[in-house]
Amino acid sequence: MFEVDGVVYTLKFNTQKLKTIETVTKTSVMGEIVKNNGALPYGLLESLFSFSLVEEKTNEVVPQKQATEMFEKVVQENGLMTTNAAIIEKFQKDMGFMFR
Repeated sequence: MFEVDGVVYTLKFNTQKLKTIETVTKTSVMGEIVKNNGALPYGLLESLFSFSLVEEKTNEVVPQKQATEMFEKVVQENGLMTTNAAIIEKFQKDMGFMFR
């Protein structure tokens, strides 16, 4: 999904991670998706990314501090809206029940 320094990473969302993200950001992810037609605030995107990033090959969770630093690289290399779309797409795939 994302490649940084030759390593491929992906995002993995689940209900527990969503609860953590919403507690930390004090906002509803679904509320923001609906309110902003999918264009999420930068800080929320960073949280979704940093709490959910795993190395694709090993499925090892990336420490949040490291993932936050990687988010900047990903946005710079891919663009904000491309990164936004990729995060939303993976969120919908993993958390599809929320969109029914």
